[in-house]
Amino acid sequence: MIKRPFSTLDAIVLLLLFPVLVFADSPLHINLANGKIENKISGYVKSLNFFTSTTGFTPELVDSPSAIAKQNSNAFTSLERFRLQTRTVLKLTEKERFTLKVDYDHQPYFGTFVGTGDFRIAKRQTEERQFLDLSQTLVEQDNVFYEHRLYRASIAYESEAFDLEIGRQQIPWGVGHFFTPTDLFNPFNPTQIELEERDGVDAVNFTLKKPAGFKTQWVYTPGGKQLHPQRFLGRISHDVKGYEVGVLGGRIKRDHAVGFDLQGNLMDSAVRGEFLYREAELEKDFVKFTVNADYNFPHNIYGLLEYHFNGQGRRDQDDYQVDRLIRGEIQELGKNFLAGLLGYDLTSLIRLEYRTIWNMDDTSLFQRPEIQYEVTSNILITLAAQLYLGANDDEYGQAKNLFLGEVKYTY
Repeated sequence: MIKRPFSTLDAIVLLLLFPVLVFADSPLHINLANGKIENKISGYVKSLNFFTSTTGFTPELVDSPSAIAKQNSNAFTSLERFRLQTRTVLKLTEKERFTLKVDYDHQPYFGTFVGTGDFRIAKRQTEERQFLDLSQTLVEQDNVFYEHRLYRASIAYESEAFDLEIGRQQIPWGVGHFFTPTDLFNPFNPTQIELEERDGVDAVNFTLKKPAGFKTQWVYTPGGKQLHPQRFLGRISHDVKGYEVGVLGGRIKRDHAVGFDLQGNLMDSAVRGEFLYREAELEKDFVKFTVNADYNFPHNIYGLLEYHFNGQGRRDQDDYQVDRLIRGEIQELGKNFLAGLLGYDLTSLIRLEYRTIWNMDDTSLFQRPEIQYEVTSNILITLAAQLYLGANDDEYGQAKNLFLGEVKYTY
């Protein structure tokens, strides 16, 4: 089925990209009576290809356990993404400006993975995390799915005293690498295919920068779809003897949350930690925390070790909340995790990485070996595998091995 009427999204995109469409040179400087407009254009073109097998999970499985599809059928997909990033800055003074930020995607998917339940689960989780529908399907048929979307779209006011940003944005709370329990806006799945991609959140984000070296941030998200609840959250951070310490708290729908994070250097290592307590209305109150440390070894070797306690999880596989995982309400099933990252620069252009996560309760294992080759300063080739070891009922035994290749051109 082909869908191509002119939509509200088309109108929004044309409006937001108006400065780029009219003034196509990059960068652009226009002097106004009381300010100056600067327009910057960047982005990338990516081809991501991967081969895997289906898990058998479908969105319908949550309400109807008998709806499971055929497992272990081979699936292939090719994602071709064009991302246009524009930053239109109106400088009022040297310390005061408005910035219109737009990241706009066109992305067709080709291949048999498009028709699987795994693909539909991923798309539904993404849509449920947004307050506004800023994507439109252009083509949806056998083995083809093509959409355009506003990946990010916000307007920000910056001054010496405070910043204010409204719209779809990333709010990167948390200091963990694999697990970030205090990131209450952009939950990260450490086994996702595109590690650099983070869902944005539709929010009002106010940051006060001045008083006595403290940075104070307040965030509001309006109540929308299931995974975009109404949130009132605040965070205060300050440097304490070389450590950046943050304290946060607020309300998530009917739940209350408090927590803290810290990061700094201990001897020759960087150490980080974060803690969250959530008083939950619809489940038991729970605690989550993450601690990690990293170190740069001789001979271009980098290492990071991280422990994560997930109080929302379960130790027994029979108690795993698979339905909540499919809906996207939780990111992990187990309680105790140990994760590691090793990186080695073989040359200045070739980097090897190995990521692993061990579920300490059911002993299943996730591994991601990866090699990156920087062909030129703006062309990167990545080859990787995602390998899962465990029994069928284990956390990392349910997913299927995946092999990927990616070419990314940045402009």
